[in-house]
Amino acid sequence: MNSLTFLPAKKMLLASLTVFCLVATGASHAQSVAGVVKKKEGTVEIVRNGKSIPVEVGSTVSAGDTVKTSKDSTVGLMLKDSSRMSLGPNSEMSLDKFGFNANTYSGNLLVSVVKGTFAMISGLVVKNNPANSMIKTPTSTAGIRGTTFVVEVP
Repeated sequence: MNSLTFLPAKKMLLASLTVFCLVATGASHAQSVAGVVKKKEGTVEIVRNGKSIPVEVGSTVSAGDTVKTSKDSTVGLMLKDSSRMSLGPNSEMSLDKFGFNANTYSGNLLVSVVKGTFAMISGLVVKNNPANSMIKTPTSTAGIRGTTFVVEVP
């Protein structure tokens, strides 16, 4: 095989692999999206993979993200299972785990409240999988069995 006929095949293979990687990366991110920012006041950021991202209404939140508010700032989130979460000023929480199957309503939820005020109205994950739903603080861990609650960490 001479190099003239082999080179286009190499380019075609490289192009195909590039497209596959881009599509796979996009699909992977789409699957990891847990919810969306519905309301935001002041300065709010998401820390994702060690990088700080400014938050706007419509920004996505994924499992593994940490959400931080500054002084005089608040944020409201809606997860795929219809859970609603809000953070008050000077607050920080990490969405450690979130999984939700829209067909079976099975899933899991683990939130760590690091500091500040966190409120939640639980959705389908808590309703259908209470044993798989937890809130952690620096000093305690609580299973979620109810529908509405507030956690404050000094």
